Amino acid sequence: MIYLDNNATTKPYPEVVEVMTKFMTSRFWNASSAYGQIDGLEEVVETAKAAIRMLIGAAPDDEVVFTSGATESNTWAVAEGARRAMGRGWVLSSQIEHPSISEPLESLQKQGMEVRLVPVTRNGTIDLDKLAGIIDSDLCFASLMFAHNETGVLQPLQEAASLLRERCPQCLIHTDATQAIGKVPVSFKGELCDVDLISFSGHKFHGPKGIGGLIIREGTQIQPLIRGGGQQNNLRSGTLNIPAIVGISVAANKSWEFLQMNLSESICAVRDRFEEQMSSIFPNVNILGSQTQRLPNTSYFGIPEADADDLVYLLATEGIVLSTGSSCSAKSIEPAKTALLMKYSYEEASTLLRFSASYENTADEVDLLVNKLRQVFN
Repeated sequence: MIYLDNNATTKPYPEVVEVMTKFMTSRFWNASSAYGQIDGLEEVVETAKAAIRMLIGAAPDDEVVFTSGATESNTWAVAEGARRAMGRGWVLSSQIEHPSISEPLESLQKQGMEVRLVPVTRNGTIDLDKLAGIIDSDLCFASLMFAHNETGVLQPLQEAASLLRERCPQCLIHTDATQAIGKVPVSFKGELCDVDLISFSGHKFHGPKGIGGLIIREGTQIQPLIRGGGQQNNLRSGTLNIPAIVGISVAANKSWEFLQMNLSESICAVRDRFEEQMSSIFPNVNILGSQTQRLPNTSYFGIPEADADDLVYLLATEGIVLSTGSSCSAKSIEPAKTALLMKYSYEEASTLLRFSASYENTADEVDLLVNKLRQVFN
């Protein structure tokens, strides 16, 4: 198999699987039990939090709360934003957020809350001029993603958050950084210094599925989404998933080492090789977001007159895994919604596939993929 769908999920590092197996078989205690405390499971959790803080560039006093993943973390952030805005303000997001942000916001809108969405430019970045034009002092909550899951485009989050903080000092600012963490450097103390909450998910950086979290800046008070046993400083109740927590800890440490060694450059070289060959063979190929900063592993491309769904299926039968990024089926009202918002036509949007590489992908695999596409269209 040639696996090129790493923005959907990544293969866990072997060390992640090894340590999780150990904790599932020989240290399977409840962390809150007396024996769990004797065995030092609380220290294991704190070590994992420290690994996440290092990867995200957070301070020691910033809170790390483990959740079931980014969807839960995003839902929690939106719920807190709605609580703050209820009856006295409005909330802000963009047109291109992940469904775990956009759908809760749509639900709030149906209940009568005011939600304003920032449009995007042709390059797939939020329009900062339009953002400046819609902000007022009644804004209570803003959620803007860090990197787009389909196009890979890095959003001007630092500039946007700075503008929000300047205009609305008390606004709660959240970012869904799920696609960025582990792929590009992230600093909660640096370019994200105006952000209050960050969502992340372990399976996007070679950790286990079912584990993610919400980073809460020191001094930011939010209400729990899940109440019960009072775990995690009363912020997220439920028995801690220790095997997944140690797994994400190992994944965070390895991903941090990966970034320190600039190994993302080798992934970028694989992606660039793919785009160069595609542009040579298919001169009319569309590569969305290629004129702005993107994740080093992502290419969102479309070959004119291709059908994305058919092409993904055909490649899968050859053992090559890509994705459409969004549904382009006949039943979908908005195929490749992000592309439509970037002013691409319906026909162009229906051709789009997502190539997303990892550290395991090679130039030889790219050559095999491109040759297969050439054969298909010949």
